[in-house]
Amino acid sequence: MRIDWWTIGLQTINLVVLLWLLGRFFFRPMTRVVAERRAAANEMLDAAKVAQEKAEAATKEAEAERERVAASRLEALEAARKEAEAQRAKLIEAAHEEARRERAEAEAALDHARGQAEAQLARQANALAADMAARLLEGPAAKLPLGSFLPELEHALAALPEATREKLATEAAPATLVNARTLDDAEQQAVREALGRALGHEATLTFDTDPALIAGLRLSGAMAVLDVNLRADLDRVTARLDARDD
Repeated sequence: MRIDWWTIGLQTINLVVLLWLLGRFFFRPMTRVVAERRAAANEMLDAAKVAQEKAEAATKEAEAERERVAASRLEALEAARKEAEAQRAKLIEAAHEEARRERAEAEAALDHARGQAEAQLARQANALAADMAARLLEGPAAKLPLGSFLPELEHALAALPEATREKLATEAAPATLVNARTLDDAEQQAVREALGRALGHEATLTFDTDPALIAGLRLSGAMAVLDVNLRADLDRVTARLDARDD
């Protein structure tokens, strides 16, 4: 086999030239493009990393804000609960106070009503007792002489002011003498004389009867009314009993 060294040499030269051309016009640009793309990729990765870090920071901030909002909400809810509890306690205390006040008022009203009822019953009992006493006294009182009441009437007249006595039972203003029974002429004269002594002048009288007096006299004039009779005595006793029971 014969080797053609010139051909091999030319081929070698061609190969070297080809490799030089490839290196200059293909591999170097390719390397530069790859480097540029790698740099661009690295920049994109760096940007993505920064964006990821920002996103993570934003996520953490959002989580922290959410936790702050949740904590604030819990604090607000707790404050609202405490305020509601305080208001509820105030309302309950106010309701209890109102109930106590109403109960006290009701008890006071009940005590007052009970007292009024008891006083009314006492007054009715006193009036009934006075009426019973009046009926029991009707028989014995009818036997009492007129003279047993005249001294008391004279004493009552003497206690009046002088100006009143001067104008009582005069011709210009006669007085009326009421008795539980009809007086005869002698008794009427005795009354005139007794009143004349007490008044200091002749007594001008008209006479009338009222069985309700039970026994005794009532002198009625423009200036005074004097009761000297058992009915008035019973009324005074009843009034004192009523005043004691009130």
